Amino acid sequence: MGYDLRKSLKSLDWFDLAGTLDSASRVLTRSDERLRRTPTLEDGVRRRSHLFDTCASIALNGDLVHLEDLVLHDAGTDRRAPTHELTRAARLLSLRRRIDRQPPEAVLSRTGVLTLIGQQADLAFSDDTQDHRQEQGRGGVLSAAQYLDDAEAEEALLAEIDAVLERSRHLADGTILPRRITSVLSTSAQLARISETPDRDDRLDSWFASLNEADALNLPPVLTAALLLDAWHVLQPLDNWPELGRLLPAVFLKAHVTPSHLPILSAGLRKSPFRWRRKDPLQTRIAGLLLGFEKAALETLDQLDRLSIAQEQLARHCQSCRSHSRLPEFAQMFLSRPLVTIPMARQTLGVTAAAVDRMIRQLGPALPRELTGRDRYRAWGIL
Repeated sequence: MGYDLRKSLKSLDWFDLAGTLDSASRVLTRSDERLRRTPTLEDGVRRRSHLFDTCASIALNGDLVHLEDLVLHDAGTDRRAPTHELTRAARLLSLRRRIDRQPPEAVLSRTGVLTLIGQQADLAFSDDTQDHRQEQGRGGVLSAAQYLDDAEAEEALLAEIDAVLERSRHLADGTILPRRITSVLSTSAQLARISETPDRDDRLDSWFASLNEADALNLPPVLTAALLLDAWHVLQPLDNWPELGRLLPAVFLKAHVTPSHLPILSAGLRKSPFRWRRKDPLQTRIAGLLLGFEKAALETLDQLDRLSIAQEQLARHCQSCRSHSRLPEFAQMFLSRPLVTIPMARQTLGVTAAAVDRMIRQLGPALPRELTGRDRYRAWGIL
């Protein structure tokens, strides 16, 4: 199964699509330009965009994660035990941040995609797994106890733990080293996972073939991003990663249209009345995706408006403070971060907890809303 890009382009009615494409392109460019011209709010918008887009992406998959819960969980101040959906959202949030830190050309490659989801080991050890399968023949998977005694098994287990810790460190840095499979049980699990999707590599190659073909045709970048997202829905290259299909077109838009930020396509698609269905004509699908792109850019502009209003209110309450007061720096923390706690302010500003309490009272009605609902271990944020 492939995605015939040239045949798809011939079926499009360009006169009906031109208005939607032009509107989406204009709003995306305007949002990026406005964000670039407001450096004091750029970092705050970018951090909040990751949170908003993550919650929207989880919602598009049929689950619900509250924005406040994700913010508190990301800061390590959970109000309750994290749910399975919240854990998945935290993983997706980490993935989006890692994608935003890396250059687009490094992400938009087969190796880059597999590295992001931690499956780069498939490339390095595919030959080893095939040899292991031939050695086993028709027999069942042998247990590790038949090969290793207790001392060797313990040594192998510690080696695997060290490998996991090393891999986690590289994952936090944005780079993942190829993973070694040291036990027979790990090898059998790897074989089972690979055999579940025998045509995954072909589907992923078809998607990248569509990307290369779109670049060769020199199509408008926004239209190319919509075609890439439609191709991902049709091909489904990675069964367990539907969210990645919305992140990769956003990376493409960042490389060609919005260099200052990663568009929040999931948030725009959630606000749009359109929902992708395979049975719809291609014209309807592309027009609906372009409408979602426009909604995403408008959501970015709305975030800028909210932070601009909050900036004016906080600046008004900081006018009467002393010249050596830390109140303006404290107010700037609310703009640059989605969540602020008293320990965080103490560490950043180098003041005591009593000084932070005094600055909170000085902000008065301009103080952002409290997110936890607790009397202790409180947190404030502009969301």
